[in-house]
Amino acid sequence: MSEVQSIIRKSLFTESGAVPPPLEAVYARLAALGDSPPAAVDLLADEIRRLDRSYFAENQPEIPDHDYDRLMRALRELERAFPETARPDSPAARVGEKLSGDRQVVAHRVPMLSIENTYSEGELFDYGGKIEKLLPGEKIAWVDELKIDGVAASLLYENGVLTRGVTRGDGIRGDDITDNVRTIRDVPLRLVGEAPETLEVRGEIYMPNSELIRLNLIQAEKGEKPFANTRNLTAGSIKQEDPAVCAARGLRFFAHSVGSTEGLGVSTHFEFMERLRTLGFATSPLMRRLETFADAAAYAREMIDRLHELDFETDGIVLKVDDFGQRARLGSTSKFPRWVIAYKFEKYEAETTVREIRVQVGKTGKVTPVAELDPVAIAGSVVSRASLHNADEIARKDIRVGDRVVVEKAGKIIPHVVRAEPEHRAADSRAYRFPAECPVCGAALVKEEGGILIRCPNVQCPAQLQRRIEFFASKEAMNIDGLGEKAVALLIESGLVNSIVDLYRLRVSDVSRLPRMGKKSAENLIAAIEKSKKAGPARLLNALALRNVGEQTARVLIAKYRSIQNLAAATRDELSTIPDIGGVIAENIADFFADPENTALLDELREFGVKTELTDEPSSEAEGELPLEGKTLVVTGTLTRFSRSEIEELIRQKGGKASKSVSKKTDYVVAGAEAGSKLTAARRLGVPVLTEDEFLALIGDSEGRTGQEEPEPGKLF
Repeated sequence: MSEVQSIIRKSLFTESGAVPPPLEAVYARLAALGDSPPAAVDLLADEIRRLDRSYFAENQPEIPDHDYDRLMRALRELERAFPETARPDSPAARVGEKLSGDRQVVAHRVPMLSIENTYSEGELFDYGGKIEKLLPGEKIAWVDELKIDGVAASLLYENGVLTRGVTRGDGIRGDDITDNVRTIRDVPLRLVGEAPETLEVRGEIYMPNSELIRLNLIQAEKGEKPFANTRNLTAGSIKQEDPAVCAARGLRFFAHSVGSTEGLGVSTHFEFMERLRTLGFATSPLMRRLETFADAAAYAREMIDRLHELDFETDGIVLKVDDFGQRARLGSTSKFPRWVIAYKFEKYEAETTVREIRVQVGKTGKVTPVAELDPVAIAGSVVSRASLHNADEIARKDIRVGDRVVVEKAGKIIPHVVRAEPEHRAADSRAYRFPAECPVCGAALVKEEGGILIRCPNVQCPAQLQRRIEFFASKEAMNIDGLGEKAVALLIESGLVNSIVDLYRLRVSDVSRLPRMGKKSAENLIAAIEKSKKAGPARLLNALALRNVGEQTARVLIAKYRSIQNLAAATRDELSTIPDIGGVIAENIADFFADPENTALLDELREFGVKTELTDEPSSEAEGELPLEGKTLVVTGTLTRFSRSEIEELIRQKGGKASKSVSKKTDYVVAGAEAGSKLTAARRLGVPVLTEDEFLALIGDSEGRTGQEEPEPGKLF
């Protein structure tokens, strides 16, 4: 056997004398090459580059890590045995020689300017307005990206090969970190496919939270102080004199912008990012192109709500003008490019302990884990619990009962658990096991195929029944006054209510016998239930809690089909063609009405007089004239006459659309006390602003309704 084939067999074969199945095809190709060191090295290098691209740029790992390590071992052993085959851009060259002195300072071809930032949504909209004034009459598309909390760097490629890596430094000059950049696995040493002659890619070097956890476990084993955070550790690691130390730190790289380039052939940032992925770079998740600044601002808020999904630290959202030509016309100030802004948020962190992990069952059977925490003050409030979202997130972050954890509020929003600190764990700590059965009814839990959600499939589960009836009675659904959590629990415990339709079987004599209930309270409740029969089909459809069918979708469907009976007869294909519905929602609707129990429920509700179709008679869905027909309104601030849901429902009754964000298409903003960024946006865009009294005058209602009435005497709970 030749030396080449001997090295390959020794590297790739397992102890049992067989090549692992994921490597069989590669081994067959290597065996066919015979005794040719250059050919074997080239084949292995190309295969490793392809796997790196699948893993990092496309987030689709193809083989297990240990099999990847076998390929890397074969490449290293061949290059060691045949030194003439080793090249600077080889994947095996991830760790170079130790530096002998200080780092070289390198001038950037194009200055790496700072980014203007704001912590205020009002200032964010002011910025968007300035850009529109600088580009009058032009359609401006935007790209939203995460602002990674790491170390900015510039990578230079010449003829497709990495030749230099430089830190941002002072923006004009930075430190040469080429040797350490080569150790980062998702930095391509050679670009995939056809690359421009010269390409400068800028991005962020960062450390995943999971890597910090791994390193701190090692620190604890050595009896040394744990590292404080990923940002400082990244900065220290990338400037290590010994690349082997840097390589052991598990750094990563996200590409996010262009420096200097020749012959790339793209005209927008989004096209550039897509091109980078084809060349082998990883780009940050959640990136999206938006058609308007208002859409970009709204998506930025959505991204902040999804930070718990990430395994790395961020400190803001970057909004960029997409078109390179528009960027050139906008230019730069002495400090910042005008075409980009960072919408940043304060991060408030604290350490506390997980005392218990409980699971909650929702109205559709979704099972959500919640961490019960030792109370800790964060950003002016006391946090004692935090959602853990799903079983996969608990496993990925390895959150355990008794763990010391870091809890974060980003921008003072809902807290989430960033990471555990396992170096503080007790020796008998055990990984959390998600329950296999519903904690309420005992049914075997089911994980959605291809998804991450776990559900209780038992529609008769008491927890689901409780949540379904609570939602059915809520203001956004059938609006049954007085039927809150405690009242629902009491009715279920008494056996009076075992399904939604049982609400309409209740009599005053039944309810008045319950604890803490008198005749007057019972009469109030029965009157509210009777009133709900006229709520209308859109409210009823929303109240039935079909998956992915909320208030707006329910109104769209009833406006098209006029009745729930007609909707029930619609096919999946027909439903999927409706704007804003799509295939998933269409399937959920069709599945719901295909269930005989659901159709029987609707039949019973109709028998009790619950309105399931639109008629020409006045109803709570459409009363009298429609003075707001075709108008879009946004409500902001604290109101005195209405609750938020009441005024938005009134807007819809009068023919208008209640929107959540202000744009040029907004006709009116109704502003109460302490109105914030939406009021600022309205003034900037020239949208008329109404007080509550002015709103009532507009719709011809001189009295209005209040959402803050005192409870009636004897009102249930």
